[in-house]
Amino acid sequence: MSVDFKPVSYYFSKNKKFHKLIYQLTGYYPRNIQVYTVAFTHKSASINSDRTKRLNNERLEFLGDAILASIVADFLFSYFPFNREGFLTKMRARIVSREQLNEIALKMGLQFHVVAQNKINGTRNIYGNALEALIGAIYVDKGYKKTKNFILKRIIAQNIDLKELALNDSDYKSQVIEWAQKNKVEIVFNDEEVESTEQNSLYFTSTIVFDNQILGYGKGLSKKEAQQNASKEALAKTTDISVIPV
Repeated sequence: MSVDFKPVSYYFSKNKKFHKLIYQLTGYYPRNIQVYTVAFTHKSASINSDRTKRLNNERLEFLGDAILASIVADFLFSYFPFNREGFLTKMRARIVSREQLNEIALKMGLQFHVVAQNKINGTRNIYGNALEALIGAIYVDKGYKKTKNFILKRIIAQNIDLKELALNDSDYKSQVIEWAQKNKVEIVFNDEEVESTEQNSLYFTSTIVFDNQILGYGKGLSKKEAQQNASKEALAKTTDISVIPV
């Protein structure tokens, strides 16, 4: 078992608390602390650099997204040696979906560390994006091997139930997410808990939004059921939508 020792820069740093935070999140002490600062900086709170450029986590997010997809693909290729390409594509799409990354980021507590303007600080995608930026920062600071170790141990092992994902092949929601991933577009699930005045009980609604339009809508006794019903409706429409990736 390898131990990540504190680099010399740690002892001369004015912000040892942030060094320790990165260690708690990643398992590694940072050498280049600045890259992690940028990873947690949303574009609304961009940092002015010495070169008159405004730094934020968008470039690191781009890098982390590509690395995450590559490492997950490599992992699934080995983990499921006899499954076909279509199955592997679905599994990867579910693991790296925006909603999944948002949930993992919240479990990691990234919402307490991302720097953004107050008016947009509640947008969930900020945190999934920050997780991808963190992956990009680890890659820049530590290289491929340690980035892969972080993804496998801190993201997949702690947050993904591979058996459950594999069994839910007919899951409507997963199929909608797969469609979005394949076409490189963003869809948003807007979920709401509603109190029924007639039956004095609660039910859930889910609306799937794509390109500022409602792609699917559903109700259910649970959020999961509502999302499934909304996804079923959305799937009936996706075949009629022509998507041209930007």
